[in-house]
Amino acid sequence: MSAAAPKNICLVRLSALGDVVLATALVATLRKNFPASRLTWVTSPAAFELLRGLEGVEFFMLPKPRRVGDYLAFRRAMRGKNFDVLLAAQASFRVNLVHALIPAPRKIGFDWRRARDGHRWFVNEAIPPRDEHLADGFLAFAGALGVEPKNYVRRTTVPLADEDFAAAKKVQPAGRFVVLNPAASKAERNWPVERYAAVADHVARRTGWSVLLTGGPGAEERSLADAVVARAQTPLLNLAGHTTVRQLTALLASAEALIAPDTGPVHLAGAVGTPVVGLYAVARSALTGPWLDGRYCVDKYAEAARQFLGAKGEVPDWHQRVHHAGAMALISVDEVCAQFDRLVADRAAGR
Repeated sequence: MSAAAPKNICLVRLSALGDVVLATALVATLRKNFPASRLTWVTSPAAFELLRGLEGVEFFMLPKPRRVGDYLAFRRAMRGKNFDVLLAAQASFRVNLVHALIPAPRKIGFDWRRARDGHRWFVNEAIPPRDEHLADGFLAFAGALGVEPKNYVRRTTVPLADEDFAAAKKVQPAGRFVVLNPAASKAERNWPVERYAAVADHVARRTGWSVLLTGGPGAEERSLADAVVARAQTPLLNLAGHTTVRQLTALLASAEALIAPDTGPVHLAGAVGTPVVGLYAVARSALTGPWLDGRYCVDKYAEAARQFLGAKGEVPDWHQRVHHAGAMALISVDEVCAQFDRLVADRAAGR
């Protein structure tokens, strides 16, 4: 152990799905370095569904607060609790108000570059400003408690059970398969439908493996998956909207690869060791992409920044996004297919 152990630690991270998965590396680091500490994670019911079973953590489920009454109820729930430190690992207006209601003398939040919506007004310490992956940003909270980087746990965890693998087995195709998850949480991160279809056809022709489509239950995600199926020449198994998040994670554990834009399933795949062909242009893949193995990503962020931000050679701020509908269109079908072929070759060679 590299630092004096706080007795009671509170971590706040409600969403999004991918960020919650990345935060499990911080949790593992805290458990390793402060094994006698009590760790409470305030998170959303949706995140808890994925995290349940994570050892050494007490969960407090907080639905996304929307009304004054939600905050008053949370304040009542916090009465009598005494935390030594709050790790305020989310910066948004609604969640910043949650930070204010948690009793802790030390409240550690994000640095000025990552703080949003008045976040710095609700904390009294901050992690150092760095150009780093989101997961490394979470680990910096352990650093603020005195943990040395050599003692960080650099892996993420999804605590799957036998029942999750059994549920996945019932719906996955026979033989080897690749998962294509076309939808991101924001439409600006999605790739054109016809290009997804062309890549699916390439995967099937190149390998003979099945292609399985996944996605959430929302109308837009299901509509996008349906459109890919309609444009593809290869028969695709469309499970968009038909899997739980734990079942999806178990499916990814059995898949040869995941092809996806900047979306939560990328980090689910990382947690179960499945390689990812990632499509990035709105944000850097080094910021939001596969954490420990981004070698198969197609990253057009620099080109998008030059074209749509007027960067003209200078490097944009590490955390800046390219909020433009044309950013993802900079990624070509040939580039994605080439990265998939490279992945297949590496797997065949045992790399």
